[in-house]
Amino acid sequence: MKTRHIILATVLVMADLTACQHNKYSFEQADIHFQQGLNQRAAKQTEAAAENFSQALLAIEHCNLDKPEVKHLKAQIEDNLGFCYWKHELFNEALHLHKDAATLAHELKDSTLLMNALRNCGRATASLGDIDSAEQYYDEALTLAKTLNDKTMENEVLLESSRDVLLVKEDYEQVIKRVSQALANGAQGDGPLTLGLAYYYLEQDSLAIVHLTEATKNEMAGVRMSAYQSLYFIHQIEEDYQKALECHELFNENMMQADSTHRSEQVQRIKAEYDLQMQKSQLQSEQKLKSLYLYLILGVLLVVLAITLLLLRQKTLSAKLKAEEMKNQLELELKKNKVYVTALALTEQITASTLDFDLKETEWDDFVTLIDKVYGDFTHRLMDKYPTLTKSDLQICCLTKQGFSNQVISILMNLQTNSYARRKSRIKQEKMNGLEDDRSFEEIINGL
Repeated sequence: MKTRHIILATVLVMADLTACQHNKYSFEQADIHFQQGLNQRAAKQTEAAAENFSQALLAIEHCNLDKPEVKHLKAQIEDNLGFCYWKHELFNEALHLHKDAATLAHELKDSTLLMNALRNCGRATASLGDIDSAEQYYDEALTLAKTLNDKTMENEVLLESSRDVLLVKEDYEQVIKRVSQALANGAQGDGPLTLGLAYYYLEQDSLAIVHLTEATKNEMAGVRMSAYQSLYFIHQIEEDYQKALECHELFNENMMQADSTHRSEQVQRIKAEYDLQMQKSQLQSEQKLKSLYLYLILGVLLVVLAITLLLLRQKTLSAKLKAEEMKNQLELELKKNKVYVTALALTEQITASTLDFDLKETEWDDFVTLIDKVYGDFTHRLMDKYPTLTKSDLQICCLTKQGFSNQVISILMNLQTNSYARRKSRIKQEKMNGLEDDRSFEEIINGL
């Protein structure tokens, strides 16, 4: 009997030692991938950074999450991976990671980590259209920044909250106050654009031109594009058509540059996701466990992974077949509709030629009828659920259902990019029970 007890105790001690070694190895691997991800994020290589942050998160899950150093590293990993997701418009996934990071930071009583996580929560919720929640997150982050005397973070939150929240709420005086404060403190970024837009909406065109012109010097094509677009409208109002034409041409040039960059990032992201799956499989196959208990766990994980990959493959094949059927069904009728043809041309290339279009009301009616035919009385079901939608609201919903980008839709509806974002937010909040439905506008449309 004593011999059996000794053997059992020895096995348990060996298992504990093996587990400790495995935890240490996993933590070291997590930290290595995290540091590599930080370097790649600093170099604006967000796809590669996301890959390393994902690897770090996988590794940290094998550690003892009750230890403070493990919690701290996990919170940092999640907050940085959330940024990469947000960068590629995966807003729901980003918000989940940022909120978990904030929870861990709160448990650790780490004010700096909590401040960063709350700021990122504000950015993600604003992108999802939940402006009130975004304002709350930003205010909490701003309070912490002031408490910690972190001027850099204070400036960034002032700029982001002005752009993401106050502009949408049309509180232009507060926008001017916050952005001016940030710029006076040496803030960098899109402050001049936000300030210019605030003056533009207040119809103070001379001040708007000064700040929008400054914004055209920004290194980001998207910021320059928005600045030239607003300058174009101001010069049109002032009947300075020569300057308006110049701004319009520069707007198109920067839009194509921004769109080209976005497409390039998307391709790299797809490649990064594929490489990540390959590396995960390789990492699992190379791990050598030193006890029967760990071998059994590895076996279960491999089975689950195989089943998941099989299900994902079946789902992907099914989606491809469905998409092919839809494509064949649409081709014959969509080629005859001018709204669709115009939108498709704008999606492929924005030039003076593609921008020169005139859509009649009957052509819009035909487009809506076609969408109803393809998606099973889509607009009728939409009106049954949200009866206050107008005819132009339905046109926006149909274009969104067809998958056209915000840029294309704003051009078709003859709206500025920022005005379209506000219009879409108002439709959701005022006509689609936005206060009760936490989904994004696109999720609501595609959910029908």
